[in-house]
Amino acid sequence: MTRILWITRQDPRPADSGDLIYTLGLLRALADTRRCEVTVLAHRADGDFDQALPGVAWELPCPVPPKSAACLLFRLPSDAHRLGNPAMREALDALLESGDFDRVVIDQAANAWALDRIPDELPVIYVSHNHEATVRTEVAASNDGSLPFRLALKLDAAKYAELEHQLVDASAAISAITPRDASVYQKQAPGKRTRVLSPGYSHGIPDTVPELTSATPRRVVLAGTFEWLAKRRNLEAFLAAASKPFQAGEVAFHVVGKCDPGYFQSLGERFPWAEFHPNVPSMEPHLRDARIGLIPESLGGGFKLKALDYIFRGLPLASIGSALSGLPLKPGADCLAAGSTSDLAEAVATRIDDLDFLNRAAASALEKCRDAFHWAERGKTLAKLLESPNRTPDTP
Repeated sequence: MTRILWITRQDPRPADSGDLIYTLGLLRALADTRRCEVTVLAHRADGDFDQALPGVAWELPCPVPPKSAACLLFRLPSDAHRLGNPAMREALDALLESGDFDRVVIDQAANAWALDRIPDELPVIYVSHNHEATVRTEVAASNDGSLPFRLALKLDAAKYAELEHQLVDASAAISAITPRDASVYQKQAPGKRTRVLSPGYSHGIPDTVPELTSATPRRVVLAGTFEWLAKRRNLEAFLAAASKPFQAGEVAFHVVGKCDPGYFQSLGERFPWAEFHPNVPSMEPHLRDARIGLIPESLGGGFKLKALDYIFRGLPLASIGSALSGLPLKPGADCLAAGSTSDLAEAVATRIDDLDFLNRAAASALEKCRDAFHWAERGKTLAKLLESPNRTPDTP
């Protein structure tokens, strides 16, 4: 039985955002293999949640500290500085002193604050959600916001790149969330064992997709979490690009998900032709009464979990082509895809009434993805990686 110390941002119970869904899915799948004993060190989430996982113990010293501009003054990027606060460092030291661990998992680059406290002889495995150096640099390079804000983003991105570089160097093995990210890590660290661990899907998968008809609302839906700057910039860029073709074609657009209601209110004032629904109790009605599920992310990297929500509910997918990494789909056959935000908006407005294509694409995407996203397989792959992280890259 391999004994794992797993360091992550916060308790992922309940999992109400993409990063928490991914972390909880991996932990549950790993525990289900019964090949590892896991102790999770994380910040406490809001509220009290008693969702025990057999084989997983929890150390939750404190809540995540609030953001502060003062974080820019320190060596670590702002997220890492907040996450590596004194309470967490003290808890980590106590666990390393009293626990008998075989491996340490650092889940997301921001938790690499822990590197300088982990003994050299204890192998580290990096569980990546994004290639942070790429993503943060792209976000910082976009030209929105005041000059001081843009300079702060660029400084933080440089710190993130340096921290992730240190983490990659220190790790015995790396898991990447998409094939595209895996290729970047393999170029960055040739010879280091790297495995792709795309997310699984935890909900029911239908036998067939519901048929879209002329009675189905001419509606496009974008579901997700809109708290991170990159997500907001992607959304705003699509709204600007879609304003003309969607209004001309009388295409309804609903944006639904976890967000500060004030932000959605401000968007509603800027883009009154669209509808914004923050913090809804269920996505189901919004996904059911639409013709297309949208993925407009040109910034942000990673795997788009909402793609699985769309596909396994039989909703045709329209996406920026680069956001399809990790999905076994052929653009133009299994989904709508475009290389830019403006091209995607035009394609959606043009194909919204092509029900034959939309129904074929939805059915094909469902069949190609049906057996490709089982959490149990992710658990087995991760258990193997943790048991033997130092095997050569070509060893399964």
